[in-house]
Order: sequence, then structure tokens, then C-alpha cells
Amino acid sequence: MKDTPYPYDTTLYSRLFLNCYQRQSLVMLAERGRPVHRLLFRGLVSTDEILRQVIREQRPKYDFESGIAGQDDLAHLGVVKEEAAFESYAEARDLLLDVVAREGYAILVGDVFYWPHCPEYRKQHLVHTIVLTGHDADTGHWDVVDDNPASLLCSYRYPEDVIAASFDNGALRRLRSYATKDLDPGRAEQGTRAAFAALLDGHRDSHELLTGAADLISCAWIARERVVASLHAAFSLYQGSRTVLREYLRHAGGDPAADDLLDRLVRGASEVMNHLLLAQVTGALDARWTADACLGLRRDERELLPRLHAAAGAAGRA
Repeated sequence: MKDTPYPYDTTLYSRLFLNCYQRQSLVMLAERGRPVHRLLFRGLVSTDEILRQVIREQRPKYDFESGIAGQDDLAHLGVVKEEAAFESYAEARDLLLDVVAREGYAILVGDVFYWPHCPEYRKQHLVHTIVLTGHDADTGHWDVVDDNPASLLCSYRYPEDVIAASFDNGALRRLRSYATKDLDPGRAEQGTRAAFAALLDGHRDSHELLTGAADLISCAWIARERVVASLHAAFSLYQGSRTVLREYLRHAGGDPAADDLLDRLVRGASEVMNHLLLAQVTGALDARWTADACLGLRRDERELLPRLHAAAGAAGRA
């Protein structure tokens, strides 16, 4: 099957932090003129939360709860998130056609087992979302946007029975969409700035993920392979979170010093992540290097938070 690349900002919408549904949503909303970069302040997630969800609870990376693109934040952009559950594709079809005709797209929750472009095709059942952007009434084919195996968004076209099979046999049979109202740029800016300030006020982080990495690696009660895989997922999320936070601050008129710190954090997290990826392949891990790199990240994290508070305060007075 040929992949037709779909244009989008691969940094802003990186799958390092966003799951398939979140990224698809932001791409579609941005194409329709919504300033979705204002939602990216939710990249300020604590390393404690990454530790809890990914390491301790062993959640898959795509199930990480960050609060990004929540209903309240979307409301500042004049967007309302909608979701409907159905027993079958046949029941969902009329609403699906209506939403795509009105908004230009809809997001369908289905099963990767039935989509030929997915690596899990005919091998594994997993919940996944695709974007439906158009329907050919003569042939019944649907135009689809989704990740290819390299996690790049691409366009595909499928017969309707393929879409129906993925929906009818999915663990979740949901249709997700967004209704857009008039955009008030002032409300979008003020509302998201206030939400970011509130997030900052409640932000707490012991940085145990960064200070305790060496102890995790040397733990005799957990298989080394499992620790390395979990840490790789954790630092992937961490790198992605600081990437999108940096994008938010750049659009919001942030502090250059905070931008420099976030650059260092993104680079440092990437180095740790790549080191862990190499360890997964070779089985060799330099625990001392990893621990020192993590302590460097902690120093920058502790310096970043006061900068963020100062930037948020200055923005609030502007």
C-alpha cells in the first residue's frame, strides 16, 4: 500500500507526547484556523506524573493522561468536543456523514486489525483512531488520514466495508468530532494564559524520575530489559512534553532564558532516550552516564520553574 504523506508540523504534533487521537485532533483544528498552539501549555507535566503512569502503573505511552485538549481549554478557542457511542457502523453512518459534511472531518475509534496500513494488520487487536475526511457516494470509499508505520500522517482510501469492520469489531465504538464556533482571539489568549498560570501554581515535582534512574536500573527485582523499555517510554514522553511546552512559550512571547533551558532539556532528554534505545538493541547500558545525564536534567528543571512563573506573571500584567 502506497503512503501519501499528509502535510503537518512534525515537531508541534510529535507522537513523542501526543497520542494518535490528540495529534489528529490538533492537526485538524489547526487547519481550520484554531490557534491550537495555545493548548500546548499542558506540556508542563511533572516528571512525577510520568514516573507514576509509565513506570509504576506500566501504562502504555499512548494512554498517558496529560489533560491536553481538554474541554475547558478548547472552549477558549471556540471549540466543543463531542463524542457519540454506537452499537454498529450502520447506526453511526448518518451522523458520520453529517459531521464530515459540516466540519470536514470526523474521528472514528476502531481496531487496527482491519486497517492494511497499520503494522498490526491481521496480527493484533488494538484500539486506534483514524480521521475520515471525505466520502465518495458513488463508490462508497472513505478518505482517511492516519499514521504510517514511521508515525508520519498519511492519506489513504478504503472501501466502506473496511471502515465498518474496524468499527463493528472494535472494543470502543465511538465517533468523535469537534463543533467550531466563532473564534475570539482575545478570549483564546486570556483564557489559556489564565489556565497556564493556574497549572503553574499547582505544579509540584520531586524529580524522582531523574534522581532515581540509577536505582531503577540497578534494581535486582525488575528485569533489566523491562526497566530499560519503561525508561525509554518515560523519556520519550518527557522529551515530547518539553518540546510542546517550548512551542507554547514561543508563541506566547516567552522568556529567552526559559527557551534556552527548554532547548537543553529537549536535547538532554533526547540523548537519554537514544542511549536507552541503543541499550534495548545491544543489551549494554552505561548506568553512570545515564544517572549523570538525568541529574543534569534535574538542574535545568529546577531552574526552569521560576522562569515560567516570571514569564506567566509578566504576561498577566501585559
